[in-house]
Parts: sequence; C-alpha cells; structure tokens
Amino acid sequence: MLRSDFARKLLNNSLAHGLNFGSRWLLNLVVARQLLASDFGVFSYVYMLANLFFPTIAFGVSFYLIHHSARQQQISLLFNSLVLSFVVFLLLCLAVVGIDYWINDTVPYYLYLLSLLIGLVWAVSQAIFCYLKGRQQFFVEVKSQFVGALSLLVVVALLFAGVMTQLDAMLEAVLVASLVPVLMGLNVLWPEIKAGLGDYVRHFSGYLGWQDIRHRLHFALHDVFAIIMTNIPFIFLALFSTLLALGQFRKLFILFMPITLLPVIFSQVFLSRLSRLMLLNDKLKFFRKVFLVTLPLLSLPYLLMWPLGDWLYQISFNEALDPADLLMLHLVLATLWLTLLKTYFEVLLTSLGANHHKAMLVTLAVAITALAYCWFNYDLTVQLTAWLFLTGNVLITSMLVAACVWQIVQQKSQAQQKQS
Repeated sequence: MLRSDFARKLLNNSLAHGLNFGSRWLLNLVVARQLLASDFGVFSYVYMLANLFFPTIAFGVSFYLIHHSARQQQISLLFNSLVLSFVVFLLLCLAVVGIDYWINDTVPYYLYLLSLLIGLVWAVSQAIFCYLKGRQQFFVEVKSQFVGALSLLVVVALLFAGVMTQLDAMLEAVLVASLVPVLMGLNVLWPEIKAGLGDYVRHFSGYLGWQDIRHRLHFALHDVFAIIMTNIPFIFLALFSTLLALGQFRKLFILFMPITLLPVIFSQVFLSRLSRLMLLNDKLKFFRKVFLVTLPLLSLPYLLMWPLGDWLYQISFNEALDPADLLMLHLVLATLWLTLLKTYFEVLLTSLGANHHKAMLVTLAVAITALAYCWFNYDLTVQLTAWLFLTGNVLITSMLVAACVWQIVQQKSQAQQKQS
C-alpha cells in the first residue's frame, strides 16, 4: 500500500535512531545496575538536564529544518540553525552560572557544564541530519549513528567492567562518543559548507534576521515544551520528592526506552513526505493511508510490553518490582503509547502550516500539568506522578486532535471561498 521509497526511508531512519537510542538505552541500563540507588538519582538528574538543554539549544531544529529543507535546499538553513544553537548555548551557560551561585546547589557546576555540552553536541548532530533528511538523504545518518553507537558501546563496556566509576568520567565519555556522528555528518557536508560559508558570513544579516528567528520560535517553543512534557515527572520529583524516587521512576523509562524511539523515527519521515504535498486533499489522503496502516503496527510493541513488563523489570535491573508499583508501570506504558498517537497529529498540524497552534497548545498543556504537580508539591509520590503524567498526555493529545480538525475545516472553507 505504501510506496517502497517511503518504506526505505522509514527503514533508514529506524536504523539510525535504533542505533542511537539502543546504545543510550544500554548505557542507562548498565549505569542503573552499577550505581547505588542514590547515585543513580544524581545521574538521572544530570542526564535529565542534558535532555532538557538539548531541545532548548536546538531551537526547534527538528521539524523546522526537515520541513524547510524539503522545500528549499540551501546550506544557509543549516548555518542559521548552528548560529542560533551556539547563541542559546552561551545564554544557558550564563544562566546556569547565575542559578548555581544563587541557590548554592550541592551538584557541582562542572556536572551542569557537562550536561550543557552534551545538549549542544546533540543539537548540532540533530541539525546536520535533519538538514540531510529534508534533502531525502537518510542513509548518511545510519552510517554515522552506527559508528557513534559503537563508540558508546565502548563506554558501556568500560562501565560494565568497572573501569569507569566516577559520575563525571561517565558523562565525559558520553560527550566524546556523541561527537563521533557530528564529525561524520560534517565530513559529508564539508564541500557544501566550504562553498557556502564565505557568502553566508559576508551577507549574514540577509540570511538570519528577526523574521527568521520569530518564525523559528514557534518550532522552538513546541520542542522545548514537548520535552518538558516528557520530562515533567522527573523535574517535579527532583523538586518535591527525593533523588531516590527520581531514580525509581527513571528506571521505568529505561525499561521502555527502546519503544519510545518509534514516534521519533516515524514522525521525521512522515513529515518530510507530507511537506512535499502541496494540496490539502493529497495531504489528508496520504495521512489517512499511513495512519490506518502504521498505527496498529507501531502499537504492537506496546501491547507486548503490557504482560511482559514485570518480568522485563526483574531481568533488566536484577531486582523485583513491588506488586504495588505494577500499576505504575502500566500507567507509564499507556502514557508512552499516547505519545505515539500524539505524534501523528503533531506532524499533520505542522504540514498544514499551523505549527504556531501546536506550540501554543503544548505550552498550555505543560502549564496546566505543572500546576497540577505544584498543587500536590511535597505530597508528590511516584504513583501519583504516574497518574499525573498520563492525565497530562491525554490532555495534550485531545487538544492536538481538536486543533487538526479545526485547521482542516478552516482550510477547506478558505478553498471553497476562493473557488466561488
């Protein structure tokens, strides 16, 4: 039913993300097994910060660059993304210095700096490969992520062998391993970068202006608040509970991490394809076809995890899951499936040119969910966190579906008015 070109690109994207996420998942699993619960809580806190800094520094690069480089293949799009990422990185460095001085945190500033640097490297990597994906060059990332995954597996082996035991050394190793795909991606683009860099520097103001930043802001807001939505339980457990509770909740995500890459893999290929279709009816026809075929297929891993979750937890972490926490495991799994469903409508809304609505809705959902967490504040438990996490994702998914329907009705109405 689906064309072989779409399936091939989906396979390439799956391989690239599978290698990337698979190696990160194995890293988290080994760290969770090797460290004490309290130490793993600190690792989870720093790793959570890297995940939060990453989309902030990327500044909406994922959907924006794929969407626009699919339409106009200009290296200036990538240059703009990299400049914005470095500016945001420097601002975040200054902010972290101020916050660290103000609150006199027990976590060393060096660990904050490492989380910022990891976030920067991830953001640069994403910019390079999203630009290439917009040009339909998906296989470059597969090769780069394969070598990057091998580098991270070396880190995992050192951790497992007990050669590396210090937290800062672990994060430094993650940083170095993350640089490998970046260097390989730059090597592929080097002739194009070399040819276009001089002209970009000479006419910088013509390439990157306030209008560009303002347009990009919608994508950045969505990506930042979307990752906050994903990490919101970790944020509020760190604020209102203990690092031990944070570590316990993160273990559930490590357990299900392999299937969390499904929405990411799928959305990038799907968006690249939808963005190339100009007519609304063509977009909707292709969306319906892909939705009906792929949603049942991509839902299978979630269904398989439902009865196997308890057993997998014991195998993965070499410890039994408390029967009282089994419901929490299922709540987290249900929430992650909602993330998959939500992705379809995020892609559709972006392809319809209504990314500003998506950013606004995700921001609103995060604000409402954050208020719910703050309402319980220091009474927050791991079980309650799982319920709030599920409720927040039900809210944002419902809002995105409603926004897609409204946008389609509006565009059809406008088309009819033009015809008449």
